[in-house]
Amino acid sequence: MTAQAAALQIGQDTGKLALQSRFEVFEDKSGKLELSDLLQPAIKQQFTPLAGNLSAEYSPSAYWLKLELQRENSTAQKDWLVEMIPVMLDDIRMFQLHANGEIEVHKAGDHLPFSQLEIQHHYPLFQIHIDDTAIHTLYFRIQSTSSVFFRATLYDQKTFSEASNFLSSLIGIFYGIMLAMIIYNSLLMVSYRDISMFHYLMLSISTLIASMSVNGHIGLYFAPDWPWLVDILPNVMPRLIVLSSSMFMCSFLKLKTTFSLANKVFRFVQLNIVLFLVLTLAGHQPELARVGQYLGLVQICLFFPASLVVALRGYTPGYIVLLASTAWISGTILIPLRNLGFIESSWLSDFGFQIGAAIEVILLALAQAYKISLIRAENVRVQKQLLKVSQQAEYELEAKVRLRTNELNEVVQRLKKTDKEKNDFLSIAAHDLKSPLTSIIGMSELLLQMYHRIPKEQQQNYLSRINASGKRMMHIVTNLLDVNAMESGDLHLHKTELDLGKLLNDIALQYEEMLKAKDLTAIIHVEESVIVSADINAMTRIMDNLISNAIKFSPAGKFIWLTVSQHEGTGRFEVRDQGPGLSVKDQQSLFTKFSKLSAVPTAGEHSSGLGLSIVKKLIEAQNGVVNCVSEVGEGASFSIDLPLDMHARQQPIAVAA
Repeated sequence: MTAQAAALQIGQDTGKLALQSRFEVFEDKSGKLELSDLLQPAIKQQFTPLAGNLSAEYSPSAYWLKLELQRENSTAQKDWLVEMIPVMLDDIRMFQLHANGEIEVHKAGDHLPFSQLEIQHHYPLFQIHIDDTAIHTLYFRIQSTSSVFFRATLYDQKTFSEASNFLSSLIGIFYGIMLAMIIYNSLLMVSYRDISMFHYLMLSISTLIASMSVNGHIGLYFAPDWPWLVDILPNVMPRLIVLSSSMFMCSFLKLKTTFSLANKVFRFVQLNIVLFLVLTLAGHQPELARVGQYLGLVQICLFFPASLVVALRGYTPGYIVLLASTAWISGTILIPLRNLGFIESSWLSDFGFQIGAAIEVILLALAQAYKISLIRAENVRVQKQLLKVSQQAEYELEAKVRLRTNELNEVVQRLKKTDKEKNDFLSIAAHDLKSPLTSIIGMSELLLQMYHRIPKEQQQNYLSRINASGKRMMHIVTNLLDVNAMESGDLHLHKTELDLGKLLNDIALQYEEMLKAKDLTAIIHVEESVIVSADINAMTRIMDNLISNAIKFSPAGKFIWLTVSQHEGTGRFEVRDQGPGLSVKDQQSLFTKFSKLSAVPTAGEHSSGLGLSIVKKLIEAQNGVVNCVSEVGEGASFSIDLPLDMHARQQPIAVAA
């Protein structure tokens, strides 16, 4: 008869108990026995003490673990939690036998959806209630097509929360490192388009998904109702890790040229892994599991010598890969050793892979950075050589090339300027004509449709507004055509003897209504006999633009001064307002086409940005000058000066582009 283990005593100060070497174990090779069968004396006596944690590698058997618990006294905690590792066991059941004969059943395992677990936790977790000081017996039934290993810990509620929070923090740091490296290498891959960076990115992503899978976070957060996905990921992701790491080693270390034998071995392993992946997805995981573990173990052991040989042959990044491989191998090699039953499950075997992976991705990121620095250094060296050759050739043709380049640059700049001005011209035309044209169409349609129902006064109002919109369109079109004519050199001016004072008085009459509408007062001062040689149409356009601008930018109730005088042998026309004035920046672009000033018309009037450029072109074409004096908040004063001419004459002149 086998000696039975004593009941595990739970005291008042007990917060955490590792159940290592606390179980008795029985192997059900048929996998079909139920709890009632185990309670039979013949089988009950076959339980034997388990040294350490359960480690049965790949086995079709069902394993029963027996644990007896007893509270030392009535002050000890009644409610306890049993946390079990790993997640990937197919079926975990716990039977709690109470003193009154009642049997309480708990279920977990990756064949059961996470959403149906009795406690939502990333690891299997059962709650135990012990309400007396009698001995309570727990039976755990474990069966899986994956590697069978089992580690359990007993917690009270407070200690479990503290331990769980601490572990979650560590896992969160690991996930953060992996995500940072994935993002970093994604950017590198996009920038440099190097195949090794793609392989490393696949390795990082596979490592992250595999870690989330074995930690239970895939099932808990992403696939709570997809047990098939939770079940297959622990079998698929390790193979993807081995495949991507192998491909990374081949591409990053350039094994095809630096170590051809290792390259051939890795390629052979890669082909086998692809085959294993296909067969695993086809449902042959149980038959392939053990062979797959040995295959992965062989490749992991090849990383170290391959990177060492490449480094010794002069490829410096190989040393960093060597360090990274050492860290990764140290943690990763524990997994196949655990799965194959060589070592039992422990905190180091369960989390060593993630620790090693975190160190590896950081070191490999450094290796990538170092490789990039080598590429840049090589590029710099090549560029210097090319520059030297280029300078030698350039020396012979330097003068001609510089001359031709300058000519081409000037042509390009002119073309760019012309293209921009053309686009601005079309944009201004479309924008400025749209509003009055819309107004004309809208009001004319209204008149056509409702002519008999609209009062006469309202009809007159609509017609007046249509007329005003038409005049506005004509003004816009005239400005645009003038600019185009001046740019192309097709505008011809005819100088005649012109009385500036008389012209001003005639033009001022046209603005009486506009001045009244804005409550503005125009003060006109005209000296007698200010006769200049100028084109009357051009001068009319010039005065119109300057006076209309003064009205547009003047607030209600202000004054506008219009002056015609003689000044040092010239005839001068000046417009001064009390508007917002112009900043220094505005004055720098004041007479350029399509210029937009910081000041805006005070009543929302239209401004195309062409008026002042037209003024400058027209006045300079008549040998005159235009000036502006202004300060912000002090209004603006525009003046034009033309040579005095006492003799009437006509002389055609052309405006240069």
